[in-house]
Amino acid sequence: MKMLETMTTDSVDRFWPYLLFLPANQKARDRFMRSVLASRLARGILSSLSEGERVLQRDLVGSLPHSNKSVLSYLRILREFGLIRTGTTIHNGKRVVYHELTKNGWGLARFYFEGLPSDVEQLTAYLLENYLTCLATLYREQGIPESALFEIFARMRAKAILDGSPAYSSPEFIVFGASAFNTKIDCEKLPASGGFTSCSFPMRYPGGPSVELSLALSTEGHETTFVSSVGNDMDGWNIITNLIQGGVDVRHIIVDDGKHTNESIILNEKKRGSRTLVGVGSEASLSITSPDQVPWTTVENTRAVYIGEVFVEVAVSIAAHARAHGIPVLYRCSIPFWDLGLNRLRALLSLVDVLLISNRAWKYLKRALRSKPIQAVRRLTDARIIIRETPDQYLVIDNDMRYSVECTSGSTDITQWLAVGLMRKLAEESDILEAMRYAVNLEKQRLVA
Repeated sequence: MKMLETMTTDSVDRFWPYLLFLPANQKARDRFMRSVLASRLARGILSSLSEGERVLQRDLVGSLPHSNKSVLSYLRILREFGLIRTGTTIHNGKRVVYHELTKNGWGLARFYFEGLPSDVEQLTAYLLENYLTCLATLYREQGIPESALFEIFARMRAKAILDGSPAYSSPEFIVFGASAFNTKIDCEKLPASGGFTSCSFPMRYPGGPSVELSLALSTEGHETTFVSSVGNDMDGWNIITNLIQGGVDVRHIIVDDGKHTNESIILNEKKRGSRTLVGVGSEASLSITSPDQVPWTTVENTRAVYIGEVFVEVAVSIAAHARAHGIPVLYRCSIPFWDLGLNRLRALLSLVDVLLISNRAWKYLKRALRSKPIQAVRRLTDARIIIRETPDQYLVIDNDMRYSVECTSGSTDITQWLAVGLMRKLAEESDILEAMRYAVNLEKQRLVA
């Protein structure tokens, strides 16, 4: 097995990353190189055949500018090396000989294409699968643990995926938060304990408020960097791939070998709304865990910072650094963080410029703090506070002033589109009321669309 590596030299602009499967026996390999790879006739025969298509021998011989003897001789060679199959069939009442490509022959025939073949995805999948199968067999025969092969493949897969990421040294916005892979199930009504009910087929997709915000910012044309953590598993790489395809810089996402990607299950009951179950535990990769994982230079060169689901101590260091460089910070504090208590949040809240509170978090604060929750929060921060009071109204608090801003999006959450509008306007140094009105209008437009 040999592989042509992608490289650049003075004499050749580019090599295709192509796999050629050669015989293990040295003499057979030398003969293969001379009789197949170096032969124009062999190339002409392979190029005249298509996968899954039988070509009559008489038609093949007649189409090639070579003698019958030469063509028949090379057909035997190609059959010997497992590149074609030969059989007989009845055609117009006569028994005739036909030839067709094997899978290996189809792969080698594509080697002779000028440029890339149209079925390049199918071709590369076959070549890679065949190559890995051969490698696994070789490892077993040589007593090498197959796990070593999987580790190599995982490492190269990671590099290949991350090489496709945008690389923004000075992005407009940087988002810190958790990543999750969601499973959503819709049903008319959840059953009682021990019961069952019919529901929709589970829909799985990358999500979480910070992931959705990053993609929305990129969709709106803003260079965006996302900083988070995922497990080294299929869900984690699917999240990263989804973000790359959305134009988000993911180079600062931590891939944690020892943990699995955060999982959420969303149960959407038609009349009563949705419920979200989040898999939280010591084995889950929730978010970055250390200031060492923060791209400080990128923070210094951005226009605005968004902090979502980040451990409090790390979030404090991010907000302090951004404030020291005059960069506005938006903080969306979700219920698990409010549940830590105001004293634990004191340092962080004192450093943010805008505090976002969803309707669910607002209801929680009113229950937890009972009387005067706004005053309790205001004692810890001079941030402008935006509260989703009801599905059709936001409350905006700026120093001693309070404003009600109507909305018609129908959501009770702080949507990614509202955050996009706020970040865009605050980066332009608009006042909070102007920014909020713009954000509500953008939210309405995008959710309707």
